[in-house]
Amino acid sequence: MMKKGLMVLTSLLLVMVLFAACGSEEAAPAEETTVENTDTATETSSDEEAVDAVTTASIVDNAEALVSALGEEGTWIVAALNDLSYDDEIVVAGEFIHREAVDRKLALYTQDEDHNITAQFTLTAPKLVVKSENFRIQGGTFKGDVYVEANGFKVDKAGTVDGNIYFASKEYMDSFTVTDSSSVTGTVQVDGVDVVTSASIVNDAAALVNGLSAEGTWIVAALNNVTLTEELVVDGEFIHREEIARKLALYTQDEERNITASFVLTAPKLVVKSENFRIQGGTFKGDVYVEAPGFNLVKGTVDGNVYFADEALKDSMVMDEDSVVTGEIAVQ
Repeated sequence: MMKKGLMVLTSLLLVMVLFAACGSEEAAPAEETTVENTDTATETSSDEEAVDAVTTASIVDNAEALVSALGEEGTWIVAALNDLSYDDEIVVAGEFIHREAVDRKLALYTQDEDHNITAQFTLTAPKLVVKSENFRIQGGTFKGDVYVEANGFKVDKAGTVDGNIYFASKEYMDSFTVTDSSSVTGTVQVDGVDVVTSASIVNDAAALVNGLSAEGTWIVAALNNVTLTEELVVDGEFIHREEIARKLALYTQDEERNITASFVLTAPKLVVKSENFRIQGGTFKGDVYVEAPGFNLVKGTVDGNVYFADEALKDSMVMDEDSVVTGEIAVQ
């Protein structure tokens, strides 16, 4: 009995050492592996905290463990310790509660005790299917395409999706958020719907030019400042909610649609050939030449002149009180 008791004590100590290491500089996110006792005001012992942490987080260093932890029988947070690759699709499933809210997180990074990121990792797979509500990829990179079948998907805090994001419905896409420190390299659209009716979220000049072309999307949203050395043309007719519309969003926003960051697009010339095109948020630095009706400024700035091809086009311009044109507005 004495020997058996020592073995149990030794195993418990090993578990405590493992999760104590989670607070070190090379540990997985420390704030997420700490369990709060919401049922009672009494303090828990260090032994209890160590054991509870096992049911709260999965800290993984191989692909098989990660896939299991992201399944229905997994944990609300999965934290990687290195780069991982998986040959088949990965499914994120199940509903998980964290701090009394539905939540799910994949942390592809480690951090120190002050929550500063110390290392970021890449998870590679051909397909990531998201079925868990409020699932977020935080830090690091997922390399592959993401298919979203739940509300609240988020690319958060220095996270990157190196691929496309496809949503099973417009509702799911409308609930999608990406922070200003994160990025998506591919397209963001409703699965099975032509990209003309969806959105392009861009972080470089080439993607922005393509997104605003006649082969692009109705809305192009920037994630950072962009500079072009040649003229930029907005072309094509696009339908949004059964109306002709086109939008350049030079900002990011939070879940409550509050603007979190504004960006500057710089080009020598912006030629507008799309009807009802609007610049919303942020600043276009250069001159705008309008050749279509319904040019619109919403909470945006044109740091330059706005020239219209004729008087009728000029009369169709709409600019709200929060917008500014630093130069002249004239027919040319």
